Amino acid sequence: MAKLYKYLLLLTFLFSCTRTLSQEPEKDRDPVHEDADILKTSFLVIRDVIITGNKITRPYIISREVPVKKGNQYPISAILSSLPESRQNLINTGLFLDATVDFDKWVNDSIDIVIDVKERWYYFPVPYFKPVDRNFNVWIKDYNASLGRVNYGLKFIANNVSGRNDKLNIWLLTGYSRQIVLNYNAPNIDNTLKNGMVLDFLFAQNKELNYATDNNKQLFYKNDKEFVTDRLRVGIGYSHRTGYIKRHSVRLSYNIVRINDSVLARNPDFFGNQSKRAAFPDLFYQYQDFDLNYIPYPTKGFMWEVSFNKRGVSKTMNLWEFSGRVGSYWEVAPRYYLSSQTFANLKLPLDQPFYNRALLGYGNLFLRGLENYVVDGTGSLVTKTTFSREIWKLDLKTGLKSRSYGVIPFRFYAKVYGDLGYAYAKKLPGTNLLNNKLLYTGGAGIDIVSIYDAVVSFEYSFNQLGQKGLFLEGRLGF
Repeated sequence: MAKLYKYLLLLTFLFSCTRTLSQEPEKDRDPVHEDADILKTSFLVIRDVIITGNKITRPYIISREVPVKKGNQYPISAILSSLPESRQNLINTGLFLDATVDFDKWVNDSIDIVIDVKERWYYFPVPYFKPVDRNFNVWIKDYNASLGRVNYGLKFIANNVSGRNDKLNIWLLTGYSRQIVLNYNAPNIDNTLKNGMVLDFLFAQNKELNYATDNNKQLFYKNDKEFVTDRLRVGIGYSHRTGYIKRHSVRLSYNIVRINDSVLARNPDFFGNQSKRAAFPDLFYQYQDFDLNYIPYPTKGFMWEVSFNKRGVSKTMNLWEFSGRVGSYWEVAPRYYLSSQTFANLKLPLDQPFYNRALLGYGNLFLRGLENYVVDGTGSLVTKTTFSREIWKLDLKTGLKSRSYGVIPFRFYAKVYGDLGYAYAKKLPGTNLLNNKLLYTGGAGIDIVSIYDAVVSFEYSFNQLGQKGLFLEGRLGF
């Protein structure tokens, strides 16, 4: 009870800060423009949309993100509001380090829109070196940062290949596991710039496989002499864009997964049919609606997404999965931010084989402070609340004579946070004590945000088990 009280006290602090900061003095609020009615009833023609700075990106891909179009007439208020909206749309394409949108040459009843972009470097032959474990904490704590648990190789990542924001990934990895990936994603394949396609191929082999969970820790079977599992996936996808960051996506793939005798002996329920092989189709649908100032690290806006996955058509491999995510982000005062995210997941039927039971602790869905654990099941609900303040801006001068890389920006945010979660398992394993109960964590930390959507988090967290510790999380957007 004392631990729960501490968590509730943290959440109370978060929301009390929000209420206090949101009560700004009247003098600090933006005044209403006295001529607002004139701006709404006075019209201008967009004479031209002038684009500079793009060497690879095609102009119509850029102008697609601008609400006002060449040759059309708009109220002045709509033109002014389109400027920050256009910049937000351009940044959220992931194509540019920075973008500015302004107007120029206001002559009589016409005006020019001027767009200047700083393109990213789009081609990355990236040497790959990464532990096979779920995160750095598990690799360091449980395996003493063993180099024997590392994959290495080459990832060739090409973004904006044709200048239409298309992406090509070629991965050739070996080491602890072996992986070949070919993926091509073209979101703008026709003149409407609304329809896209995805082509996908994956072949992977692993010398180690997570075959069960005990004490909410993954159990692995390892064989240094041979691969214990392999996987083949071939897929195709289609996407349809209905707004600036609104998109329907459908993917259909066919999968073949094999395990060896040793894995099957340790968990006959791995595929649910006491078999060493599973072959199944996978149909995935997702709808996304983002209205965020910066998708990799939002501080203002709202987003929601829903997804559906149908895996398999047989009695043994039969999964209907429904997922949803909602996020709200507020600037409650200058440089003070509050965010709330909620994640929900349901897998039917509720009785699923081990292969389909991964929930909390896998991928990006976890509670801060429980990174060292996993919680399997068929239903989950997680909510995360974060209160942060921007504490430092650093524009690092590199000395390079480069328009895009002469200055590299860094933004530092201090934060406090609290998470709540619940994961349901129909058959509760006796040793996995985090299932079917309320989970709560909290803590404080520092986030560092820079170019290429780089976000690094240093977090000191506590959980309901009475454990505390420093956790490192990081991601890079290329």
